[in-house]
Amino acid sequence: MTSGAELRAARKRAGLSLGQLGERIGVSAGHLSRVERGTREVTPALLHRYEQAVGALPDPAGMPETPDADTAEMGTVDDMKRRGLLSVIAAASVGVAGGEPLSRLLDGLSARPPSRVGLSEVEAVEAAADLAMRMDLSKGGGAAVAMARGTLEWAVMLRDQPMATPTRERLGSAIGLLADRLGWATYDQGQLEQATRLLTFALDSAARGADRDLRAHAMLDLSVVCADLGRPRDGVEILRLALGDERVSSAERANVHAVAARHCATAGDRVAGLRHIALAEEALARGEPVPAHDAVPAWARHITVSPGHHDSAIGLALFQLGDDRRARERLTSAVDRFGPTRTRTGLRCQTRLAVLRAREGDREGAADQARRAVWLAADVRSMRVTKDLHMMIAGVLECGMIDLARELSSGIRA
Repeated sequence: MTSGAELRAARKRAGLSLGQLGERIGVSAGHLSRVERGTREVTPALLHRYEQAVGALPDPAGMPETPDADTAEMGTVDDMKRRGLLSVIAAASVGVAGGEPLSRLLDGLSARPPSRVGLSEVEAVEAAADLAMRMDLSKGGGAAVAMARGTLEWAVMLRDQPMATPTRERLGSAIGLLADRLGWATYDQGQLEQATRLLTFALDSAARGADRDLRAHAMLDLSVVCADLGRPRDGVEILRLALGDERVSSAERANVHAVAARHCATAGDRVAGLRHIALAEEALARGEPVPAHDAVPAWARHITVSPGHHDSAIGLALFQLGDDRRARERLTSAVDRFGPTRTRTGLRCQTRLAVLRAREGDREGAADQARRAVWLAADVRSMRVTKDLHMMIAGVLECGMIDLARELSSGIRA
């Protein structure tokens, strides 16, 4: 079997640097370096590319047939076209038309990164992140994961290329956002350990950019995964670190405090949770100047500052803290204000409203709300929504609505 050391020797005999070879065969110098050092596998696909560039190499007979290992990092023109097709289909399913930067990334570019990265490449990554976010917020599921993963692999290769400092900073934020969306979608599929790795990478990438709110949001997402892994106090500690940056906006600070309140409820610290609720409301009431629409990052317009978002974040926390009256007010407001792109979060609110109605003795209202939630969830692929539906069934069962609980359970199985 050909080793990385043999590839390095062949490259040097040909008088090529890693960068020169990478230019010839369309592979990043960073990946080639890892292969030659032995930290990445020498696959038949890569061996063939070396042979094309530097001449004959040892016979690859007996090498494991794992061409996908290279494709995962480098991609091929056909693979990029396949991703483009999948992305167009997925985008159309949620009513999103791909823009020029996205089509350039997915259909017009080869696997080889440009010799110098400019604004157009960064805009392509940003457009892909925006699409992944819209897909994930609407329905969740594997389509957003598949598209974001393929694009992220290409985007990471860009980091090895020359570029101006402002471009590198903006690329860091774009990669951070894309990785965060991929990590969150992976988490929503129930893959918590993998999501932790992706979100950690997202935070590291976001730290290379200038978007302070994005860094805080990546930490927020990491904290949620920590809490679901049984470490809610670690989640609170992560959010304290996020809140330590005074440059984080009031809108994102309110979001962080609301999620911290949920973690406190999970940890059994109701007093601390209610304190975080008060701080979230204080941040929203602070009255700092509202930036122009174009000055707010696109991702924040989809999430943090979108209509109903803070009502949902605070309402979900109040429900978990047992403050039913205020929870109902916030969750009702959120459902009323949500647009069609927040299907999944809207479902999370509706399942809790059904339980609250049942607790209040409004059996008819609870039944209508619960049936609607089950109906809306039929085409949503989300581990969290599935858990919420089972929570809702348990909640109405506790209120003595046995027939409704059976009906809802049958609806979910169907």
